[in-house]
Amino acid sequence: MRKVRTVAIVPSAGRGTRLGAGARKPFVRLAGKPLVAYALKALQSCGSVDAIIVAAEPSCVGRIERLARRNRFTKVIAVVAGGKERSGSVRNCLKRVPPGCEVVLIHDAARPFLKRRMIEDAVLAARRFGACVAAVPETDTVKLAGRKMSVKRTLDRNSIFRAQTPQAFRWAIIKAAYGAGGKPRLTDDAAMVERAGGAVRIIPGSYRNIKITTREDLKIAEAFL
Repeated sequence: MRKVRTVAIVPSAGRGTRLGAGARKPFVRLAGKPLVAYALKALQSCGSVDAIIVAAEPSCVGRIERLARRNRFTKVIAVVAGGKERSGSVRNCLKRVPPGCEVVLIHDAARPFLKRRMIEDAVLAARRFGACVAAVPETDTVKLAGRKMSVKRTLDRNSIFRAQTPQAFRWAIIKAAYGAGGKPRLTDDAAMVERAGGAVRIIPGSYRNIKITTREDLKIAEAFL
């Protein structure tokens, strides 16, 4: 049996209420296919990934398992119940990472435009630097707001990046970050590593690597296809 060196975790427990699509977020249709299928297909086809673990809303675990079998996503080794928040979903997946794993890559199911190069770059950066996050430079002018929404100052956008996924980490680093005390309401895994005192490297993301959150996002995604 092939040794599992790199495991991809796919948080997919979102309900998608802002989409108003009448379906759980992983099963919202994009060009006739479930949203989650796009990320799983990219990870399945990339040689840098050995296994995939998916976190799903408890009532959807069986549906994700059937989708994986139907589409021959053979790298999916487990579908686990997600937590109430994203960090809980990732934590549940980390519990199923097999022994011997060296790198954990995490990618949101709601980002359907994952490319092989992004996966490979993330895995390589994690091996070299320990932790990395795909991100794109901010192009708008950014204001820091104070009380009553008054502008405190204008930030230097040259040093501001918008974080995306994939994010990748050496196993020991992400395990320690999620094992730290407290239950912070952090919105990505890189922030968990930062909170634990770790350094995170930025690697190039893509402006097309959008996260599907609203109906408008879905329309943009359809235009990209």
